[in-house]
Amino acid sequence: MINDKSIKTLGTHSGKFHADDVMATAILRLLLGNIKVTRTRDEDILNKLDFVYDISFGEFDHHQLDKEIRENNIPYAACGLVWREFGSRVIQKFNCKLNESDIISIFDYVDKNLVQGIDATDNGIDIKSEIKVTTISDIIQSFNPTWDSASSKDEAFEEATRYTTEVLKKIINRQVSVVNAKMIVNDAFKNRTAKEIMILKNGCPWLQQLLKTDVNNEVLFVISPDDNNTEYKIQTVKKTVGTFDARKDLLESIRGKSREEINSIIKIDDAIFCHKAGFIASTKSIESALKIARLSI
Repeated sequence: MINDKSIKTLGTHSGKFHADDVMATAILRLLLGNIKVTRTRDEDILNKLDFVYDISFGEFDHHQLDKEIRENNIPYAACGLVWREFGSRVIQKFNCKLNESDIISIFDYVDKNLVQGIDATDNGIDIKSEIKVTTISDIIQSFNPTWDSASSKDEAFEEATRYTTEVLKKIINRQVSVVNAKMIVNDAFKNRTAKEIMILKNGCPWLQQLLKTDVNNEVLFVISPDDNNTEYKIQTVKKTVGTFDARKDLLESIRGKSREEINSIIKIDDAIFCHKAGFIASTKSIESALKIARLSI
């Protein structure tokens, strides 16, 4: 393990930047503070710096022929190599009370949902679908000055790094909040009066924890209040994180209907809406939310 306290200077390549070297810088700065980055291809300068990445064929470069490859066949780029070394320490700075299991869970989430996509793109692997989707790599690379601009590439790199650091912070913070909600979700799961319906006392991220806890796939709908406890959402339980494919959709007859139509069909008087795709609806009372969930089972 590298002693991060010994790192006072950073170095990476100059010229056009990519999501790989920018995200690696964001990771390092979250751990080390606003440390200076020297961008150069001069090996004499790079050799004098404490930590160098994405250049020089060192431990945190990936341009050599014997590059490391994950078990899912996505090769590491500098971003992934830096995250693998320092990611857990970065996460601990967000909440020092996280246990080892929680840190591993957050680490794996960030690696799978952010870092691996950047690594794949930087290694020339096309991970895009048939529909053109703008990725985080596309967004970060768009910070490069255009060919007809006199703007400084180094200044653009710093601007891109500031943006990327905020993105990374928000992703980690959100996963820390998922960990913090575990007890709320577990209590709600244990205290169900109907096995198919889980009621949360507070609105919080629940899907990841529920999928771990509900090993028999019993819960079909989750009801939760808004911040003021004046409205209640009825949500379907997705089969996996990152998909709209649910264990069961909401009642077909109310999908996409007006408040008046939903009220008439369900025999309630406080409906707010139901999405036409059938994955979420809302009401003003928990009693009405429960009625929609029960009729949807």
